[in-house]
Amino acid sequence: MNAFDELTQLYNQHSTAAIEAGGGLLLQQFGVATAGELLAIDGYTEAFGLVSACASALDKLVARYPDPQAQARESLRVLRRMLDDAEPPNKIEVTRRLVEGRLRNAWPAPQQLYFDDRKEILEWRDFFVSYTNRDAPATNQQFRQLIKSCLGTAPKGAELQSNYLARVIARHLRRYQGLTGFFDEDDLKIGESINHGVDAYCARAFALVQVIEPLSFDKEPPRNWCFHEYTTFSQNPAVTGLLGDKDRHFFILTDTHAALQPANPIPAYSAWHGRISTLKQANVSVNGERNTTLRAKVKAIATEIVKLRTDIIDAWLAH
Repeated sequence: MNAFDELTQLYNQHSTAAIEAGGGLLLQQFGVATAGELLAIDGYTEAFGLVSACASALDKLVARYPDPQAQARESLRVLRRMLDDAEPPNKIEVTRRLVEGRLRNAWPAPQQLYFDDRKEILEWRDFFVSYTNRDAPATNQQFRQLIKSCLGTAPKGAELQSNYLARVIARHLRRYQGLTGFFDEDDLKIGESINHGVDAYCARAFALVQVIEPLSFDKEPPRNWCFHEYTTFSQNPAVTGLLGDKDRHFFILTDTHAALQPANPIPAYSAWHGRISTLKQANVSVNGERNTTLRAKVKAIATEIVKLRTDIIDAWLAH
């Protein structure tokens, strides 16, 4: 075990006061005889500072919320807030391990079950970017200047087969607005390049950000992944059971919806088309857009996503 593991184990077994009062438990845990030997252990000082601070924060939480149900709820809220605030990963991990080993074990069975059922919210991300690669070369050419001004380079060669407009949108949300999302800027995986795991991604996103272009509405078969992702996200029982058919959708249009919608639309897509045309405040048309002005529009979307995240977390923890 490293110092973090040893200390986390110790703080899960004993109170902060008992551990830090005399130091005997620390010496025993690490199998040393003196404080000097303890401090000489590689990584000990850093690990002790972090684990002790995390344990102290949880002690304050317990003091503030003596009821086990409130402790379970607020523990999840604290962990989720740490994720949203981009706290250091090791701090989040230590806090989570202390919650699960230090607090959870002291709760009655109903509160343990509540925590276990709802901790899935810790795996959720702010957005899921949905797009198609079916017409990627044409899309990349149409938005070549926008792509270059945002990414510093325009796609060429094999890169033309990947939708770089979607990459631009993901970068605006992640790097400019500080959100987290299911989209890998360095290895485009979401969309037509992946045929498994999409449902899990959709089920763990607070918002759907979908790039809409003419071939988004292509007929099936083969499977239309944009439609599948839209449907899976919209019908996610984890959210519909709490908030009904709440709009959690944001559309990035390569033209007006009227121009993008086929003259002979596929009947199965009618609800999809209806939502796109209804959510005008959530639509951004990137036709002729510049990177600087797009940033302001995506910021407005990001602001709505943050509010949406709060609503879903509150409802999730309340039920």
